Amino acid sequence: MQNVHGVNDMPDSKHACAHCRKQKSRCQGGPPCNKCLRRGIHCSLERRAEPHPADRPDPPRMLQPPPAQPETEDSDQESHYIGIYFNVFHPRWPFVHQGSFGNHEAPLLVKSMLVLGLWMSKQRKAQSKAIELHNVLGLAIRQQTDAWDASIADATSNCKWPISTYQAILLHIIFAGLYRGGGELDLDLKPSLAPADADLLERLVVSCKKLGMFLYPNILEHYSNSILPGFSWVSIEDAKRFNLALFRVCRAFGILDKEEGIIIPGTTSGRLRACDLQFPPPKNTPLWNAVTKDEWESAATADMDRHGIYDPLPQEWISNSADIVELVVTGFPLD
Repeated sequence: MQNVHGVNDMPDSKHACAHCRKQKSRCQGGPPCNKCLRRGIHCSLERRAEPHPADRPDPPRMLQPPPAQPETEDSDQESHYIGIYFNVFHPRWPFVHQGSFGNHEAPLLVKSMLVLGLWMSKQRKAQSKAIELHNVLGLAIRQQTDAWDASIADATSNCKWPISTYQAILLHIIFAGLYRGGGELDLDLKPSLAPADADLLERLVVSCKKLGMFLYPNILEHYSNSILPGFSWVSIEDAKRFNLALFRVCRAFGILDKEEGIIIPGTTSGRLRACDLQFPPPKNTPLWNAVTKDEWESAATADMDRHGIYDPLPQEWISNSADIVELVVTGFPLD
């Protein structure tokens, strides 16, 4: 269970940025480098961020995490705000598994969670830091779309799913709506995102569709072969709960309900509807919420690891009740 969200190591850098050279300090590379990111200043390595087309790896791969690992003196504070994330934000948006969360996590995911923890603290200084970090992460996410954006790639369901990166991007979008107050209301009285954030959300939806992440047989194909006890179950629930959270965000902001949508290269629709959710609902919430070994063993069931690729339970898929789901969520039946 320690590798559910994945680890994304920072590659070695052959060049130090201008700030680190001036300070005569060790530069861990980027772009941007860790020290510049922590200070919220421009990093000279960002000028080298654009790869030549011939050198681009086949996406999608895990997004190179721009944030640094926290300094020793900052680790306690970071743990404090991550605790606020799990205590305040997580009960409403439980799509990051708390029981397997640890210091192995991809830094981009940790920093995106940290933004929400800082904001939820209700402390003015902490909220200012949340906005600063949010802006830096947003810049890094957009600069490295080739690392995660399957909407612009020749991606299929056989490609690796960068779940932790997509979780981080979804948290980033949720915070954008929180701190900007949701923007103006549309005619359905739904808040709207800024154009850049709306575009990011639609790219995320298209990426998930092209990777086949909303289809249960694909989820089983990716995660049901693990030999580690509990790992398959957590990984499958991870995918299902992320998918539902993405659906909730799309419906909350309403930007994907319009027939025309936002134009994105390719033919895959950026609209996410209940009929796209071709997987069973999440199961065993007490087990998902288990943090200690005793809680896990108390909630575990004998059939939790019985996931059959050849029996994807189509009769239980959410899409079977799409009309009801759309009616409950939007107030209107499915077109």
